[in-house]
Amino acid sequence: MFILITIFLTALVILFAGLVQARVLLRAVRFIGPALALGLTGWFLYAGAPWPERYAGMFRFDDYALAFSGAALLSTLLLFGFTRWGFREWSDTIGDRYALLLFSLCGALCMFSFTNLVMLFLGIEILSIPLYVLAGSRRDDLRSNEAALKYFLMGAFATGVLLFGIALVYGAVRSFDLAQIHSVIVAEGHSPQMLSIGILLILVGLSFKVSAAPFHFWAPDVYTGSPTVITAFMATVVKTAAFAAFYRLFSMAFTGAGEFWEAAVALVAVLTMVVANTTALFQTNFKRMMAYSSVAHAGYLMLALLAIGRPETPGALLLYILGYSVATICAFACFLIVSEQNQDESFAAFNGLAQKQPLVAAAMAVSMLSLAGIPPTAGFFGKYFLFAAAFERFPWLVVIAVIGSAISIYYYFKVIVAMYFTSEESAYEVQMPWGFKAAMAVGLGLIALLALVPGGVLGLP
Repeated sequence: MFILITIFLTALVILFAGLVQARVLLRAVRFIGPALALGLTGWFLYAGAPWPERYAGMFRFDDYALAFSGAALLSTLLLFGFTRWGFREWSDTIGDRYALLLFSLCGALCMFSFTNLVMLFLGIEILSIPLYVLAGSRRDDLRSNEAALKYFLMGAFATGVLLFGIALVYGAVRSFDLAQIHSVIVAEGHSPQMLSIGILLILVGLSFKVSAAPFHFWAPDVYTGSPTVITAFMATVVKTAAFAAFYRLFSMAFTGAGEFWEAAVALVAVLTMVVANTTALFQTNFKRMMAYSSVAHAGYLMLALLAIGRPETPGALLLYILGYSVATICAFACFLIVSEQNQDESFAAFNGLAQKQPLVAAAMAVSMLSLAGIPPTAGFFGKYFLFAAAFERFPWLVVIAVIGSAISIYYYFKVIVAMYFTSEESAYEVQMPWGFKAAMAVGLGLIALLALVPGGVLGLP
């Protein structure tokens, strides 16, 4: 709870600092608040501080919640290292933007720690509503307006489906508490019809939130039309929160009905991996390619739901999400500075970049290699441990995931080819602020650290 309160108070301070144009205070607090929350997360995680019982009915910041909270806070801090450039055009409303991002992060923290379906719903809404505003924050850009409208309409529809499923589950078990739901399912020995339909609708609603096929069709337009910083936040922190909540719900409440929903999850995972990787091959816009990349990774991450019950699965899920998030943020940061200076969002914007900005090119190359799962990057170890956890029960699905990863190499390497194998004459001049260089170095260091000591992450949840 202290972590959640810290982020909420930080958002309030930033909001009022933006109103009075206290730029120095705003720039300091945007790092101090999340850094303090990250420090508290580490202290609670390693010190084993007990969670107060008076919150046990709705929240429980156990090791699982603390580990994923740390991942989201770390991603937010890294993202904030690039926002000064990304938000430079909106100096009058920069406080509002930071505050909305932090309010959205509060929703993510609720989703990591919920023990009640009502809190899951509240967490999703707290996470989503600020993003509806941020997606359309470029008011003079039609693509941004389209992104906000589609995100809002699809989000509202997905929330309705999710609430309908929650209502049916409540009607079947007469409780919103996850432990009570699990007890009823185990006692029944099977899932009644109302409960089965409720679980299926919850699966559909959460699949919308994680942009899994065939419920992914909003993601490419929303990712492409939103400001790049907001796209990076949606692709990392939001996806981390959604999958952590997905896994927490199904592992704590629905394990007794696994024979019903596992087939549906496997089907969604296959569709997601096949559709996303195939479609990404034909993209020429970098943000749109990264949108389909995010959808493909949602397919890989759904393997964690099929490996519930294995002790190594939460750690593998955390390692995968951390490696994916850091690589994605670094990739979007490189794209941000290159595309906005060149006014070009296609792969051609990266032509000859290695000759002009070796650090940017190296960061982008490492990010692409990690997202593709090329050893010895962090992305490779994340995929290895997650695929290994699911292989025992679903070997055929892991084979499809490996084939999908191999296909993804083609579209990730388009960027590397443009940067390193295009003549310097066609390269754009790119000026890189010092803050970007520092944040980029931190991102590369995190990717290297995750690759060198993956065991340090696997044992956290």
